Amino acid sequence: MSQDHPNSIESLPPERDAIDEREHTVEVRVGETGAIQIEKCELVVMDGPDQGKTLVLDKSIVRIGTNEKNDLVLVDNTVSRFHCEIRLVGDEYLLVDRSSTNGTWVGQLRVGEAALYPDVEIMVGNTTVRFAPLIEHLEVVPFRGSRYGDMVGGATRMREVYGILDKVAPSELSVVVEGETGTGKELVARAIHQHSRRREGPLVIFDCSAFPENLLESELFGHEKGAFSGAHRTHKGVFERAEGGTVFFDELGEMSLALQPKFLRALESGEVRRVGGERTIKTDVRVVAATNRDLAVMVDEGRFRRDLYYRLAKVRLQLPALRDRVEDLDLLAHFFLEALRQRGGRLLARSFSADALELMRAYDWPGNVRELRNVVERAAAFCENDQIEVDDLPSDLQARLGRPAHRSPVAAAGADLEPGTGLKEAKELMVSRFEREYLLTLLERHDQNISQVAREAGIDRRHVYRLMKKHDIELPDR
Repeated sequence: MSQDHPNSIESLPPERDAIDEREHTVEVRVGETGAIQIEKCELVVMDGPDQGKTLVLDKSIVRIGTNEKNDLVLVDNTVSRFHCEIRLVGDEYLLVDRSSTNGTWVGQLRVGEAALYPDVEIMVGNTTVRFAPLIEHLEVVPFRGSRYGDMVGGATRMREVYGILDKVAPSELSVVVEGETGTGKELVARAIHQHSRRREGPLVIFDCSAFPENLLESELFGHEKGAFSGAHRTHKGVFERAEGGTVFFDELGEMSLALQPKFLRALESGEVRRVGGERTIKTDVRVVAATNRDLAVMVDEGRFRRDLYYRLAKVRLQLPALRDRVEDLDLLAHFFLEALRQRGGRLLARSFSADALELMRAYDWPGNVRELRNVVERAAAFCENDQIEVDDLPSDLQARLGRPAHRSPVAAAGADLEPGTGLKEAKELMVSRFEREYLLTLLERHDQNISQVAREAGIDRRHVYRLMKKHDIELPDR
């Protein structure tokens, strides 16, 4: 393409009003019907060596160039390796030149960044590409099965969740999952990844609450060797580690306001810069975020950026608490018991008595599915026959329901001893059971936080992990 075009400009989009982006956020709550709106763009090569090539994508960033890592790959030798990008920002598509050799043109104007309109023709090198935005509406209907990915539950509310996920997963939409602690938000992220086009790529789990603020930026974007005291080697951030896959940002509401603009820029530009680094690194990831807070309320209170919220919450999914789907309790309890048996160990329990299940249904489960799993594992450890009875359930659960525990002193200490058990064997058995019970209690009390468990127990984190391995205790998915 000739470089004699007049009026070469660097056009910038007006500052967008994040409130207008509400129209492009789909809040899907179980118990409601509706449709999910997926925004796509169609690119058709109108002129040039690749004439006739057509591409329809639902990605928020579409890259054009000759390098095979682009979405629209051209063979035109007048096109740069990474020539330009089309970005979906709020309700607007932006065309961004990537410092190409021959420039990116719209009509007679060479652009650095410009808003796109339907059926506009973009010129890169000797190639002309027509751009057209598309919108697809997907109706949400309840899923027929009682499982989706690793999620378990046949209640109507859960089948509605599965129906939403089944529509959302194959797209590139970012998703915000909200719900109480222990409802299974991480399992939602895993299910989305497993049913997406990115399933062959990595799934990286990142807990925003696990790092102090002064380290969070380095963990997100990486750092170069020598960037700060203690940076003895180059470190890849979470965006780089998840290249071509999915990132699950847990406890997103814990991210500070100071860091949120950099996080937003990484999402919108598809590139990051390591702490202490000079070059930008292109990234291609899908984002699923979760929080047990109400981000919309945090936005109204000024504690979370409005533009970041609407960039992330293309779909907002609310998970039901276990007390709101109590009909799933029997299924979940047996599922956890069978999973425990599959892991091995000397477990006698194979089922639950009717009284035990009735008592469990009456409980309100503030820790949700995670708490139920812990209760099942403890009860199975105490059970001395093939059926878990009421007296095998934790005494604190019984007490909170106003039922006095009827465990014998020995059982309360952690074991029912067979007649003729020798002192040494009895001591080893009781110590082992006490360790397991004690550890499970602390893990539940501190919401699986190993550092806090170690602090209360007066031991180091490595000792906690050794005890968990010894007693076959696994941290449940969030």
